[in-house]
Amino acid sequence: MRNKDVIRIVLAAMLITMVYVATYIGIPLPSAAGGYMHFGTVVLLVIAMRFGKYYGAMAGGIGMALFDILSAYTAWAPGTFVVRFTMGYVIGWIAQDNNLGQGGNLIKNLIGWFFGLVIMIIGYYLYEAIFLTTFTAALASIPGNLVQFGIGLAAPFIAYGMKDIKQIDELLQG
Repeated sequence: MRNKDVIRIVLAAMLITMVYVATYIGIPLPSAAGGYMHFGTVVLLVIAMRFGKYYGAMAGGIGMALFDILSAYTAWAPGTFVVRFTMGYVIGWIAQDNNLGQGGNLIKNLIGWFFGLVIMIIGYYLYEAIFLTTFTAALASIPGNLVQFGIGLAAPFIAYGMKDIKQIDELLQG
């Protein structure tokens, strides 16, 4: 195995772990199927915007699904994996700027944040409505998701502020 491959594997593992740990920092929310507001979303958003679609998808999908599996939210794990994997990929894809680099364009970061919000709200609503509760009961989780994403509005600015950290770009380019 080449040194660059080892660096990429270690980076992916570190980012997954960061999302997993940040997801533990949260509070349960009252809803029909049991919601949870946490800081993992902010970390996922920053990772996707600054490290790109592949790292964002892996960190979000694996990190948060792993949290669900190892906590009281096991029933959410499949939905979390799909929703957060998709969010990470789409946000990272949108935040790529060929001239300014990954996460270097604040407008693209904000657009990525918005589309991440849409994916999260629709994805979790459908998962909860189809697999866990009903379409009516699942509506109760939308306000908590909106608040969580409101807190996540800091992420586009954090990722943009990291644009001048050259070591990140060196890791990404290997």
